[in-house]
Amino acid sequence: MMKISNNFRKFDIFGQQIRLKAQGQSVFQTQIGAFMTFLLFSILIYSSSLFIIEMNKGKNAIMNSQDAVIQNNEGFSFNSTELIFSAGLLDILGQPIPNEYNRIFKIGFYICNKSLNQTECVIIPGSICGERIREASKKLNIASVYENMTYCMSEEYIKENPTIRIQGSNRYDNFTLIGALIERCSNSTDIQNCASQEEIDKYITNSNLYYSYSFHQLNKESEDSPYQKTENIDLTSLYYNVGKYIKIYFQYSQSFLEYNPFYFFPNTEYHEGIEYQKTVTDSVLYFQDPNTLARIEVHLDAKKKVSFITYQTLMDVIAKIGGLFTIIRALIDIVIFPLQWILYRLFLINFLIMHQDQTQQKDNQLKEDKKKQICIFKLFISSKSRNYFNQQSLLINKYLDVRQILIHPLQFTQKIEGIQDSIKKIDVLSSRQIKLITKQEMDELVVQSNQEECLDYKCQSYGTINSESKIRNQDNYIIPQMKVQIH
Repeated sequence: MMKISNNFRKFDIFGQQIRLKAQGQSVFQTQIGAFMTFLLFSILIYSSSLFIIEMNKGKNAIMNSQDAVIQNNEGFSFNSTELIFSAGLLDILGQPIPNEYNRIFKIGFYICNKSLNQTECVIIPGSICGERIREASKKLNIASVYENMTYCMSEEYIKENPTIRIQGSNRYDNFTLIGALIERCSNSTDIQNCASQEEIDKYITNSNLYYSYSFHQLNKESEDSPYQKTENIDLTSLYYNVGKYIKIYFQYSQSFLEYNPFYFFPNTEYHEGIEYQKTVTDSVLYFQDPNTLARIEVHLDAKKKVSFITYQTLMDVIAKIGGLFTIIRALIDIVIFPLQWILYRLFLINFLIMHQDQTQQKDNQLKEDKKKQICIFKLFISSKSRNYFNQQSLLINKYLDVRQILIHPLQFTQKIEGIQDSIKKIDVLSSRQIKLITKQEMDELVVQSNQEECLDYKCQSYGTINSESKIRNQDNYIIPQMKVQIH
């Protein structure tokens, strides 16, 4: 158990600094310090796994973006089922306008490809959205009743055209726009079920137009793609014989994602989307057209956005772990420093008591001190132990500093030996009648003199601390004992 306890102490990185120990250790290590070391590395391992998971998910990414001019062939293609482009009307009280068979108003959609020479438009009839906007309604916290009073592109067109593309142009010579036209019901050869003009004016005057559309929002920390689908709903008021022209500008966006975990072999992925730019409303464009209530159009802006997203690397994770290690270690040092200091003092006090007991002066006072060896538990529960601890701490501060116990006596012994060696050289020079010799010859004379004066059974060398003796071709080392007597 003692060996296991000593090995366990070696894991302590919070030990008190000391000058010297016989085992060659430079710190005083304890079980509590080893336990806190294991706790520290457990926290680091757990945090490292979280940081690596965040790195794989693209967390804490760095993004740089710039604007550029959109080219004539650049645009965004998307699935028609993903496009939420709808509109509806509410009366002055915010209640749905009853519009069975489009007897009050009708909403139609169109997609136009425009160029300098011609414009080609496809008219798309509008129909009740129903379940198509249920998911968007939940995200926007809209009541389910709006699902049956909101108009979208017809299901037939969506099935026949699964892909819709929005084209942009900086010179307006080749671009695409998506629009919706809101008109009041008017009798014609095709439609004969319109309500009376008084009833239509009653509902339309000061009514509220709401329209919803979908786009993308850039999120550099998303797991799969930096572009997340987003739905939005806007509201505006309509007035008598005043039409509104609403432009919704999207911005074509390109993103280059760089995955580079080890600072070499980078992997770049490309994504694109359309982001919301701005909305412009013109309230007098259709002033002389009483049948047109509002026109909504989606355009691509002449500029595009290019984003370069660099995800954090393994080196960034290591830097975070290093910073976390420094912070936690500093906190643990502050917390356990008093306990470590007390344990170190107890070690010195108990060592002093044992050393006194092993000296030749074994009087009653020293035997009593031997019985006073204390542990940290006695220190907390006994006031007498605390008083004795304070007394011995003062004694340790005066006499048991490691530098005074070990370093100073060694330095003093080395100086005495050096003086003796110098005196020996002077005696040799006097015996040789002060003859001029070199340093090498001086050392040889000193050695020769030592050999002449040494007896056959004992020979001492003053150049070292230990005394060396040769008896019948056997080497014996005599280590001088150092006694410290504390009164």
